[in-house]
Amino acid sequence: MTTVEIGAGFTGPERSRAGELYWEAFGRKLRPALGGATGPALVTAALDPERMLVARSAGQVVGVCGFHRHGRGAADLSWARLRSALGTPAAVRAMLVLAPLDRREQPGVLVLDGICVAVGQRGRGIGSALLSAAGEQARRDGDEWVQLSVVDTNPRARALYGRLGFRTVAGGSLGALGHLYGFQRFTSMRKRAGE
Repeated sequence: MTTVEIGAGFTGPERSRAGELYWEAFGRKLRPALGGATGPALVTAALDPERMLVARSAGQVVGVCGFHRHGRGAADLSWARLRSALGTPAAVRAMLVLAPLDRREQPGVLVLDGICVAVGQRGRGIGSALLSAAGEQARRDGDEWVQLSVVDTNPRARALYGRLGFRTVAGGSLGALGHLYGFQRFTSMRKRAGE
């Protein structure tokens, strides 16, 4: 395993790298709502360091793991932010397009909002280290469980989550909207915090 340090949040100079990783991992799902030209900058600006764990190797950000807290996820894509960045008509459209992707907080559960590792760093234990840190974060915050969702087009991630002790608790389908987001089905998986 690569020597990696996990910490809470990112610094100002690290924001662009965190945003780059987040968009690389989730841009396919977010592009229909935010656009390909404006989306990366909007997501980067919307990332909240207080809702992210960051993996660093050799002083560089190599992975991030977002989570929900106080009604928002890692990227604050609230109505106010979207309206300010996109204007009212485009913000209404974005909210409608984002609605099927929403994963809400649950009492006693730390709901993760995206985990991503730099392409060249995958397979080196960074994702596992981020998930372990998320479990510790949940335990410190008094949560009993850590929950995440994985899409059907990412079997490698689903296999990792299973190896780490996450178990399926629910699933769903986007039906006719699947083509819009690039996946058809998702699975919600949960693990006891700190295990």
